[in-house]
Amino acid sequence: MDSSLLIKESLEYLDNLSKFNEELNKKLNKKKIDNSIKNELLNKMKDNLKVLEDLKNKMELQGFDTPYIGVGKLKGGGDESDIYEIKSYTSYLRRMVSEKKNVLERVKYSIISHKIGISHLDEKYGNYKLVKNLLYSGNYGEELTNIPSIYSKAYKKLMNIFNKEGKPIVKSTTLDIRYKDKNNRIRFKRIKVEGEDYDEYVREKYGDAQIINLKKNFGKNKLLNDSYVKKTLSLSYLKSCIDEIDKKVEEELKNKLSKEEMDLLNNYKKIISNYEKEDVNDGIMDIRLIDEIKYKKLELIKKLESLNYYKDGKPTEQLKKVLDTEKEILEQIPYEVAVKYLSQDMFNFYIHHSYDERSRLNTFPSILLNPTKTYFNWMKIDGINPSEVLDLKFLLEDILPKYNLSVKNSGGVSLYLLYDWDIVKRFGFNKKDVEELLKKMSQSESLKETLKEKGIDIKKLEKYNTIKKEKTKKLLKALEGL
Repeated sequence: MDSSLLIKESLEYLDNLSKFNEELNKKLNKKKIDNSIKNELLNKMKDNLKVLEDLKNKMELQGFDTPYIGVGKLKGGGDESDIYEIKSYTSYLRRMVSEKKNVLERVKYSIISHKIGISHLDEKYGNYKLVKNLLYSGNYGEELTNIPSIYSKAYKKLMNIFNKEGKPIVKSTTLDIRYKDKNNRIRFKRIKVEGEDYDEYVREKYGDAQIINLKKNFGKNKLLNDSYVKKTLSLSYLKSCIDEIDKKVEEELKNKLSKEEMDLLNNYKKIISNYEKEDVNDGIMDIRLIDEIKYKKLELIKKLESLNYYKDGKPTEQLKKVLDTEKEILEQIPYEVAVKYLSQDMFNFYIHHSYDERSRLNTFPSILLNPTKTYFNWMKIDGINPSEVLDLKFLLEDILPKYNLSVKNSGGVSLYLLYDWDIVKRFGFNKKDVEELLKKMSQSESLKETLKEKGIDIKKLEKYNTIKKEKTKKLLKALEGL
C-alpha cells in the first residue's frame, strides 16, 4: 500500500476510535455491568487491537519507524531551477517524515491503551474508571494539552514512579574463554552473555571451555520500561480522577481558608478569568497583539489595585497568602488522588497473581515482574505497608515451590503473617484457602527458619502446625534435607 494511503487509512481509523471512547463511557457508567456488556466491549477491543497491530506492522515494513533514512541535507551545486526543484521535493519529504512519525506514534499509544483496557476489563480487580479514560484514539499530545495545567507536576511525579530504579543488577556477563574447535585446535574468544547465568550457554556453544576472564556488566532496571506505557498510564490515571481531584481541592480550600478568604479567592479568579485567554492562532501569537496583551495586563492590575487586591503592582499580603495556599493544594492533591488508585491497582496486580500470570497480563505492560521493595516506597494504601507485604510475597513465590507448595494463595498468607484476617478478607482472599496453605507451610521447620530470618513472627504460622512432638519435628526436618 502507498504510504499516503496507509497514513490516510490509519488516521481515519484512529479518529473513529474516539467514538469508541464515548461508547465505553456510556456502557461503563451504569451501576451494574453485566457479563454480556463486558464481553461485548472486550470483543470490540480485541477486534480493534487486531486492526491496529496490522496497521503497525504495515507501517514498520514501510519504514515508518525509521522515517529519516533517505532524507538528506541539501548540498551546493546545480543550477537555480534544479535547486528550487530539490528544495521543494525535500520539503515534501520532511512533511511525509513528520506524518509517518506522528501516525505511527498514535497507533502505538492506541495499541497500549487497548491492551491495558482489555486486561483491566477482564480482571476481577480491574479499574473501570481507568478503562474509560485510556487513549484509544492514540491522540496523546492532544489529550495532554487538554488536561488542566495544574496537573503538570502530578503527571511528572507519576512518570518518576515508573522511572524508579532499584539496586544495580547484572545485565550481562563478558567472558574471555579458551576452547577447542572442530579440528581440536585451541581458540580464544571474547563473548557476551545476557544476564548472569552463563555456564549453560558456554557449555552448549563451546563444550568444555575454560573461562580465563570474567566481567559482570551492571545496570539498573526501571520499574516500567516502555515510554508509551508510562505516558499512557500517567495521563490516564490523572484523567480518571479529575472529578475526585476537583472535589477534594474544594474541600481542602474550605478547610484551610476562612469564608472571607474564600470570597476573596473566588472574586479574584472571576476577575482574572476574562484576561487569561490570549489571542493565539494555532499556538502562534500574532506579534501585532503583544502591545494589546500588555495593555490588558496593565488594565487588569489597575482594576485589582482599585479593589485593594493589589498594591504597587503586586498582590496584597492577604491575597498572596490565599494564592499560596491554593497553589500548595493544587500541587499536592492531584498526585495524592491519582497515586491512591495507582497504588491499589498495582498492589492487586502483584498480590493476586503469580510470576507466570503477571508475565501474561497487560495490566501494566513491560513492568518488572519481581521487583525489590525499594521500588514500592511511594505506594500509599490505608492500614498496611504495601512494600513489606510484596517483599514477603515475592519471597514466598521463590521458596514455596522448593517445598512442593503452591504459590496461589501466597498473597493471602503474606497479609495474614504481617497483619490479620480482616486485612486478608479486605483484599479478597478466601480464609479457608489461605488456612490450607498455612497448615502445609507450618509443617516445614526449614521454611519457618527462613521466614524467621526475614523477621517474620512465626507464632501465627505455628498455630496451624498439627505436629506437636519435638522428635517428629526433628525427623521431618532431617527428611527435608535428603
